Amino acid sequence: MTLAIGALRAEPGRKACGVLPADLGPTTVEVPLILVNGSRPGPRVVITGGVHGGEFIGVDAATRLAGLLEPGDVAGQVVICPVANPPAVYGGRLNISPLDGVNINRVFPGDKDGGPTDRMAAWLFEHLIDGADAYVDLHSGGIDQHLLDFVGYRLTGDDELDAKNRGMAHAVGYERVIFGTSPDAGRTARGCHRRTCAGPWRPD
Repeated sequence: MTLAIGALRAEPGRKACGVLPADLGPTTVEVPLILVNGSRPGPRVVITGGVHGGEFIGVDAATRLAGLLEPGDVAGQVVICPVANPPAVYGGRLNISPLDGVNINRVFPGDKDGGPTDRMAAWLFEHLIDGADAYVDLHSGGIDQHLLDFVGYRLTGDDELDAKNRGMAHAVGYERVIFGTSPDAGRTARGCHRRTCAGPWRPD
């Protein structure tokens, strides 16, 4: 099955790289994407880095993975977006976009008719996250933080989904696995669960 996002396409057993435009109202940004369409059928996994500017480890990890991962290694499809929030990352901001001063990880799944950050969040959900079987959002310590390695997930109240999230979180291999219980809206994980996909996360 062809993996297609916007004008970017990868046939089965192929890999494609490129950028897609995201209209944020006052400006249009380019979102880098790498599509890895496996040689065997399986789930679709979406990985994002750079939701926050200043958290460069996730950007670097996603970029390295995109360079290393080949279709022959994959059963299913992998969509990698190293810089999910270009205004914040390229503007060097830690948590907020220089376009409107908004933390994108408080407005997911966004609003395509809203301000720039709401539009960016909505673009990510419409083009990448909707339809995914699993979503991994990479965060890290940033310009002013140091964090120990850990992975987390959020409890949803759906036993089957919680078990899936827990299994993915522990599969990463980190000693520290945490889970969130709060119903805080706006974060990638919360927005993702509302769309019924699974998604380990890192709270901030």
